[in-house]
Amino acid sequence: MVSGTSYILVDFPRAERTPETLAEEDREGTGRAYLSACTADQLVNWSVDSRGDFEWVVMRTEALRKETLEAGEWVRETRWLYYDRSEYRVFRQVGSVQRGIEEVDRGQHGFAKAGRVPLFPLRLPEGLWLMNKAGLLQLEHFNRSNALSWALTLGLFAQPVVYSDRPWKDVIGESYYIQLGPGDRFGWTEPEGRVYQIAAENLTRLKDEIYRVCYLMSQAGGAMVNTSGLSKQRDFAITQEVLRAYGDVAKDVMKRVIRAIVAVREDNLSVDVSGLDEFDIGDFTGELADAERLLEMAPASQTLRRQVLKKLAFKYLCDVRQEVKEQISKEIDEGMEGA
Repeated sequence: MVSGTSYILVDFPRAERTPETLAEEDREGTGRAYLSACTADQLVNWSVDSRGDFEWVVMRTEALRKETLEAGEWVRETRWLYYDRSEYRVFRQVGSVQRGIEEVDRGQHGFAKAGRVPLFPLRLPEGLWLMNKAGLLQLEHFNRSNALSWALTLGLFAQPVVYSDRPWKDVIGESYYIQLGPGDRFGWTEPEGRVYQIAAENLTRLKDEIYRVCYLMSQAGGAMVNTSGLSKQRDFAITQEVLRAYGDVAKDVMKRVIRAIVAVREDNLSVDVSGLDEFDIGDFTGELADAERLLEMAPASQTLRRQVLKKLAFKYLCDVRQEVKEQISKEIDEGMEGA
């Protein structure tokens, strides 16, 4: 969402010796691939071929560490991980630049026999990269909000003003008093408020625009605006489509990662990823009312009642485990048969 791209590094545990059978590999755990997150700024250099696949990559990580447990000083450790189609290399620099860079590890990575770099990109299309769409608006909203807050704070400390034709030499303070002549006047400076009103209205417009470019149409325009149920449904439909697009991106990278692991392990399996196409963001009371009206139209149909109850239950309990859903479905079927 922020950088538009992230990466998944996949590798297998290091083994002191090559397992002779798959059972031995599973028993020792060397065939269990593990995934590591890699942000866009950690990938510092790379090369791709004509198909867009990585030929080699260089990733950099930084962390604070101690040389020993007793050492009181923290030092910065920088690591560079190099991966090509067959091997990996790890370089390290601890502390200052004068200490130099040393190679601490190298070898053959788990995807060497597949002839590919074990780094999988997850890239969002231009329309789904929210920071690219809303970043400048958020920065402008932040600056305007700070400026308005500071101006309002300064407006609370009004300065005294004395209107007089005679020389003014009096001292004004909390424990002082002033004496004015017959034609003198005293007042306070304070802003009229026109620019404050414009700034406040501009903040509201910026907030609505941020919601709009982020496809949150139901949040734009203020929460007190009365909208019809059909209008809300259309706004939720837009959000549903965008969430499905994010789900498609996530499913695509899942399939690529899992299929690559299966190919390296030579499991001879067919892998597919489904789901992430329904999201519970609407108002459940509307669906419940529609279901009640539907059941009133055909009260004698037990099959219709069974299917409607299942759909409502799965919709309301979308985040429960699959075995719980199966148990609920079984109990609904048994209840309908008993009735």
